[in-house]
Amino acid sequence: MFKKFFVAVILGLLVMSSQIVSAADVDWSKVTRINSTAEFATYIENGRRKGQKEFYFTFPSVKINNEQERQDIQLKLVRIAPAISFYLREDGNFGTGRFICTIYQDYPGTHVANAYLSSNQQQAWMNLTKEEQNLYNIAVSIVNEANKRSSEVEKARYIHDEICKRVKEYKNENDRNRTAIGALIDHYAHCQGYSDAFYMLGRMAGLNVRRIGGKFKGWDNKEGNHTWNTITLSDGRSYCIDVTMDDGRNTHEWFLANFEVMKRHHSCEWEIIPNLQ
Repeated sequence: MFKKFFVAVILGLLVMSSQIVSAADVDWSKVTRINSTAEFATYIENGRRKGQKEFYFTFPSVKINNEQERQDIQLKLVRIAPAISFYLREDGNFGTGRFICTIYQDYPGTHVANAYLSSNQQQAWMNLTKEEQNLYNIAVSIVNEANKRSSEVEKARYIHDEICKRVKEYKNENDRNRTAIGALIDHYAHCQGYSDAFYMLGRMAGLNVRRIGGKFKGWDNKEGNHTWNTITLSDGRSYCIDVTMDDGRNTHEWFLANFEVMKRHHSCEWEIIPNLQ
């Protein structure tokens, strides 16, 4: 699970806030209008798939009056659209309803999937870091095997099981563990690494997958921050896939899990998952 994640985000914000400048010449009458958290999640996800890093939008129902409220809504939104380093600010003074969201550091799984699905795959591969190129090559071998399966569910199950095989255990706390690099190169990961790997491989295999953040309540009744994936099948039905918890318990309990299963231990902004069963 992603313990220390929000602490790391806040610490990062203290550094980044000194680098923030006002948006120049934005025509706010033409930017995207967000009316719900579900719309926000879709807007950010669609942009990230195109390599977008900065997002301008109005969110009239969100009222922010001070810095603490800004941080609170930022933590809520980063669960909805998980990123390694994410900063939300308003254009101008508090209370304008005009927001700028900057993703300073996205997951390597996003970069690799975008490169694989690029119309200029070779050039996109060259733009990856060395570690991301290594991850890309590993991912391609897994996806080639997944694509031998005839259905979406079989592809998703193969990817789920392959990640479980490759991740040995969680070991130590570092940035790599919360990425697909940790999961598939180092073979050590916690929930962010599992979900980044599934997101990357799922997209590369043509599946409609996303990441989502929320909470997990363990059998000791203690609750902690957690992240997992969602998948929407071609018939429009959506399910959750929690590779982390399945690997930890050697089960498929949270593979294509519906709401009845998920609500026993998980909590999140459920409305952002379209047609969750």
